[in-house]
Amino acid sequence: MDASQPPLDITDRKNAIRALMRARLSALSDSDRAMASSAACSHVIRSDAFLRASCVMLYMPMRSEIDVISLALAAFRYGKTVCVPRADVGRKAMHAIETSSFDDESMDADALGVRVPKTGAQIPHDSLDLVVVPGVAFDTRGFRLGRGGGYYDRYLARLPRTTATIGICFDFQFVDTIPTEPTDIAVQAVVSDRRGIPNHSDQSSSPPKDKP
Repeated sequence: MDASQPPLDITDRKNAIRALMRARLSALSDSDRAMASSAACSHVIRSDAFLRASCVMLYMPMRSEIDVISLALAAFRYGKTVCVPRADVGRKAMHAIETSSFDDESMDADALGVRVPKTGAQIPHDSLDLVVVPGVAFDTRGFRLGRGGGYYDRYLARLPRTTATIGICFDFQFVDTIPTEPTDIAVQAVVSDRRGIPNHSDQSSSPPKDKP
């Protein structure tokens, strides 16, 4: 076996979790997805990391992911710079691209079929204050299971320690333990429709006022 490849048992365990999550996600109704997405995003909006951030990286959601449109709209209202990932398949890298809209008209599809802005500046990774990360599954340590491309792990590994990282998922995407390899990078916190961030600003704290 190629030494660069993960042990087969880890690969099998990861694929088993992916299969389990595909089954759970396929049973999720549109209305339940919308309600769960709203609840999960509200946890992020109340978090210190979001309130303090000037530049946030979100993502263009697929149906199997939490819809972060309410989070994006809040960031736009509060005058934050918002960016989303664009994959560079040739280099197996990911870049943050600024966007001022999540509307379909302002988006194209990249080589992986993910929506990306038609236009927008590339934001240096060390300019990001907060990165919100989707995943197929998470555990309570913050480790995530993605789709197997390693794009987020490589990107997260480059971020400065001052950048906050928050995973976001449906609550049924939590598992006891994600099988990990040395290249897997944990996020600092994970929110779901039922789980907030323990150290978020208390309920009396108000989001920043809209900029004129």
